[in-house]
Amino acid sequence: MPFNFPWCLFQTEIGLIALALGCLLLDLFLKSDERRGKILADTAMIGVALLFFNLCLQWGRFGSALRGSFVQDGISFFFKILFLLAGFFTLFMMREYKDHLKRGHGEFTLLLLFSLIGMVFLTSANDFLLFFVALETLTVSLYIMTAYLREKNTSIEAGVKYLILGALSTAIFLYGLSFVYGATGSTSYQGIHDKLIQGGALPSAFTFGMILVVASLGFKIAAVPFQLWVPDIYEGAPIPVTAYLAIGSKAAGFAALVRLILTAFAPSTPSLSILFSVLAALTIIYGNLGAIPQTNIKRLLGYSGIGHAGYMLIGLAAFHASGSEALLYYLLSYLFSTGGAFLVLLALCNFVKSDDISELAGLSQRSPLLAAGMLLSLLSLAGVPPLAGFFAKFYLLWAGVKAGFLWLAVIGVLNVITSLYYYLKIVKVMYIDKPADPTAISVTLDQRVMQYISIFGILLLGIYPGPFVRLTQAAIASFIR
Repeated sequence: MPFNFPWCLFQTEIGLIALALGCLLLDLFLKSDERRGKILADTAMIGVALLFFNLCLQWGRFGSALRGSFVQDGISFFFKILFLLAGFFTLFMMREYKDHLKRGHGEFTLLLLFSLIGMVFLTSANDFLLFFVALETLTVSLYIMTAYLREKNTSIEAGVKYLILGALSTAIFLYGLSFVYGATGSTSYQGIHDKLIQGGALPSAFTFGMILVVASLGFKIAAVPFQLWVPDIYEGAPIPVTAYLAIGSKAAGFAALVRLILTAFAPSTPSLSILFSVLAALTIIYGNLGAIPQTNIKRLLGYSGIGHAGYMLIGLAAFHASGSEALLYYLLSYLFSTGGAFLVLLALCNFVKSDDISELAGLSQRSPLLAAGMLLSLLSLAGVPPLAGFFAKFYLLWAGVKAGFLWLAVIGVLNVITSLYYYLKIVKVMYIDKPADPTAISVTLDQRVMQYISIFGILLLGIYPGPFVRLTQAAIASFIR
């Protein structure tokens, strides 16, 4: 019998593995100096860019492999595109991050590529065994990246905290999975779904296990009450890693939840909607109230990210009332808005050694481009029209109203107003306060190009959302069970 394996479904995964191994071999022949980090980052960026364009050209080649454990559908395509964009942004920041380049090491780039491998397998996983392997590939890489700057106590502290809490979430996941397997006798998402449909009422053991699995993923997306790690780890981790945690890691958690809701946990969607609506309200309120007193901008963005996770949870609560499409669109707009803010922080941190908001004083005079980039990013995160964040929030809140969660939409609107306070506080510092050091901040051509890309994405998604909305609708419609 001939062996027919659908290699075409694994092009992105195989490409990333080959790229990681290629960079590993290249690292052996490079001298340990500042050029080493740049060469590896440039190589990885070229590879990721090629994989991104190849993936876009492959749209429509859907199918499954490994006896249904791996699926390639619209959802996995969308999230892989998102992950590759996040990876490209992060690789660029690594390339420009002086604290990394001074070390003359290439492990940073390799770890990011391995984490990307975990992400792309995770979004295609249709079985808990493959899902767990992919999740651990991702998280172990993130643990090391968080503690990468070993000479800085804050980085070591952030890495240890992330490791301990991450290990706890893994234990919760495995404990929950044992109940799910015990109740259904399967680790396959489709097998679990079919067993529950045949059985009628949901077994209590399955319900308990499902809650534990969702709780473990709550750690990834930074939802209340699993959000306590965010502020300290965002503050202590290197800026490129903080950006990657804010964008890529959060998106990976939602990618896992979306597929679980569509497959294994589909029979329990009504009860999950109630759970997600409550978590969304608590997460939005906690994130926005926690951000108000912050003076460190990375901590502020950490609390802000918790609030945004709450808005994304509205998409899960209203999943079958266009909430799923709204969630995907929100993640795309969040990528450009948050990425733009961290690009500004990266350029700034190469001149100052503090993450305090006061360091942004007079930024409009020292670098008008950086100030404009931060302004548009913050206004988009706040949901000000006509930027990407406005339409993303409107789309999500409208989905919540259609699903019957009017009270949740009201909470969302009130917290949009609250978020304006702490975002505009930063704008006031940039445009009104006088700089302690009036020296102009030089921005490289590469940094300018990336800043323009983020600004373009924020404006395009807000002013002309139609094609991207249709993309999210096509992704959900082409779902493979």
